[in-house]
Amino acid sequence: MTEYKDLEPSKNSKHNKDFVKNIIITALAILLLLAVGYIVYQKETNNKNSSEMQMNINDLERSREILKQELRIVRADFEDAKTHIVKKDSSLSYQDRLILDKQKEIQSILNKEEITSDELQRAKRLIVSLQTDIKQYKKEIDRLKAENVKLTNKNTVLTSENSNLSEQKKNVESNLSEEKENRQNLIKETNSTLSISNYKIIGLRVKSSGKEVETTRARRIDKVRVSFDLDKNLNAESENKELFVTIFKPNGEIGKFKGANSGKINLRSGATIEYSDRVNVNYNNMSGSRVTFDWVDYDFPKGEYQINIYQNGYKVGQNVITLK
Repeated sequence: MTEYKDLEPSKNSKHNKDFVKNIIITALAILLLLAVGYIVYQKETNNKNSSEMQMNINDLERSREILKQELRIVRADFEDAKTHIVKKDSSLSYQDRLILDKQKEIQSILNKEEITSDELQRAKRLIVSLQTDIKQYKKEIDRLKAENVKLTNKNTVLTSENSNLSEQKKNVESNLSEEKENRQNLIKETNSTLSISNYKIIGLRVKSSGKEVETTRARRIDKVRVSFDLDKNLNAESENKELFVTIFKPNGEIGKFKGANSGKINLRSGATIEYSDRVNVNYNNMSGSRVTFDWVDYDFPKGEYQINIYQNGYKVGQNVITLK
């Protein structure tokens, strides 16, 4: 009996040890499974995060390239706009500096090795702002071009007007010069026009002996003698002078000399008159000259006869004789 009692506790102890061992093994297996699961979970999480991070990086790089391309387009647009500048003024120079500074800032952001989403957003906003600036820049260029065209047209008009004024001035000066010359010539001609004095008209009867007797009886007159002095005139040349004589008969007709060289002349006043004869005189401007000529006709009606003398386009003498 004593021996049986000793064996029973030994079996229980062994059983307990196995039970504990199994529990430990089970716990370790569970822990191992949990550890493996955690490791797998962490790996999958890390892979997912890594993939998402790579995707973000790729997105950022694509956005960077898109913005770089937009910047190149904007820069090309700006360079093209500058080729249309006719004349740069202070406003364009100021806008030019602002645009260049903004380009440099955008380029600086896009050239970073590692760029953030916020920086890309700023670069994008700056590009939009830059596009607005360039639009304003081009508007200013167009305004200046229109203003330049207006000024060019105005300058063309002013040049044409100046040319016309110069031509008018030249014509006026030419006319004034011509007028002055004509006036000087007129003064010279007027001053050189001769004056007459001692102007006499007498009727003469010629006797058979040849002696001439003065008379005013029309039926007895054989000829009319006209005489006068051409006064001295230092403004006139000593040369042969041409005088024109017009005789008006009592009935108003122009009297004709026998064998006379009659015709018409234009006076300085613009009038045209008919003359009875032309008389040439050898004139001396220092002493003057005495002029005498006879008018011979077949018939001398009664009445008043007027005899006018013209020289140099002016009437220089007028006298009358009345025959009874």
